[in-house]
Amino acid sequence: MLSTRRVPRHYLLAPSEPTPNGPLHLGHIAGPFLRTDVLARFLRLRGDLPVVMTGTDAYEPWVAMKARTSGTDPMTVASHYHREIRTDLEALRIGIDTFVDPVEEPWHTEFREEIDSCVRRLRERGAIVTRTERMPYDPGGGRFVIGPLLLGGCPDCGAEVAGYFCEECGAHFRPEEITGPRARFAEDEEHWEWRDVESLFVRTVTPAELETEFDRLDLAERHRDTVRALVRRCGGGFRLSVPERWGMPLPGHLPGHPGHGPVPASLFSYAGCFMFARLMGELHRRRIGAEANSFSPLSDVVTVTSLGSDNIVPTVLCINAVALVHGDTRPYDRCLINEFHLLEGEKFSTSRKHAIRASTVARVPGLPVDATRHYLALVSPETRQTDFVVREFLAHVNGRLAGELESRVEAAWKSRPEVPGPLPGRVLTALNDRLERMERALDGPTVRLVETCAVLDSWIDAFADGGDTPDWHYWWLKGVALLGHPLMPDYCTDLWHRLGAHGEPNTADFTDTTPPSPGAYARWFHPVSEADFAPCLPASLR
Repeated sequence: MLSTRRVPRHYLLAPSEPTPNGPLHLGHIAGPFLRTDVLARFLRLRGDLPVVMTGTDAYEPWVAMKARTSGTDPMTVASHYHREIRTDLEALRIGIDTFVDPVEEPWHTEFREEIDSCVRRLRERGAIVTRTERMPYDPGGGRFVIGPLLLGGCPDCGAEVAGYFCEECGAHFRPEEITGPRARFAEDEEHWEWRDVESLFVRTVTPAELETEFDRLDLAERHRDTVRALVRRCGGGFRLSVPERWGMPLPGHLPGHPGHGPVPASLFSYAGCFMFARLMGELHRRRIGAEANSFSPLSDVVTVTSLGSDNIVPTVLCINAVALVHGDTRPYDRCLINEFHLLEGEKFSTSRKHAIRASTVARVPGLPVDATRHYLALVSPETRQTDFVVREFLAHVNGRLAGELESRVEAAWKSRPEVPGPLPGRVLTALNDRLERMERALDGPTVRLVETCAVLDSWIDAFADGGDTPDWHYWWLKGVALLGHPLMPDYCTDLWHRLGAHGEPNTADFTDTTPPSPGAYARWFHPVSEADFAPCLPASLR
């Protein structure tokens, strides 16, 4: 990969949209966002043209729930937390090129137009059907008690649920299928009644076509079972409409229950993921100056989404399967799925005050953001649940980064040459081997941050391979900057610049013999104590 030029390829990287009802914590960052950012930085390093686009899922019913409990309105909640989420992403150096807030212009109008266009096409293709279902209704409040307002038991595993799916087993269901249903707020249940509602559902592809899509994505069997179960439960389709006032109204009207008049028909947020993806494809088309939407069958853009295991259905069924029915949209080329990341053995939870907010940890004195990024990559929940353990995190920062890495970088810096010699062949071979390993770990059906860390570690541990040769130390330092950049961008860009190079670390410029800057090396990473870190911890962990 070094000393070679490649034809740049366009990538659209679209991590799943967070719900703007609260800030982001390290559990959010450790999953879709860090993996997308590391992939984007590696692709740029290699010479490709990635663009990262996403936004907030502003019309999710949890936004309306947050507004109700905080005594404000959903628009205010969505806009406020959209800004907070952007702050958290920026704090951990998660690069987002376009971050869409669908309640604000011009995004609101563009999203509205995409919804109308997609619904119209799906109707033309006979993919939208009307079904009657029963939902609890509160006459006093004038609202259907659904989504997060409705609690009960999962019809499959019995776990406590709220809304339309179970976080424990992944099951999705209709409100009438919840066992032991009850309202979250007592006033909603006092006089509630069950009413028949006409709802819209989208017909998806056949089971055989769905299995082909599973194989193409190399989907784990447990994730396939989650989608299969919903398809069986919903008779080969999934929900398109909900009788909610907070949401994007669907074009056309639904008949109301006799004697009760019409009911609101808003876009179900999971179904909206398809329209939102189409919007990302259109924005990307404009950005790169292409003729077709980046999800068009005519486009050669590589499309990649990154998501948690709780978003399997919205992505695999509501986006990819609907794309096949839509007929003028390609499914995502790759779907990168991660499991949950825990905090000291329990789920991160803002509502239970068991979380570390991303922007808070970024403000810990003496703790560079790159230290947190590196540890989160090392314990990335790629195939199983993993745990953020505070003492293990501090031990990693103090031992591996502030200890081994900085000691070797400082020693190499002291023996650097004023005028470095050309890149030795054995160094070229060693770095190319590691770049190829990193490419296999990042640019494929899965993204393995743990393996990416292992590649960097192997180069750090190769410090002694060249003895005290000044040229070796120069190229070793430059290798640290190159291989470490996707994981630790601030630290590695600074090191790259100290070695006389410009811009971000990249393979095209690596072999240039740039003169290092004069002066002593100033360390980035320093030991951090539990007392230093304590202020960003929830009260239960202090």
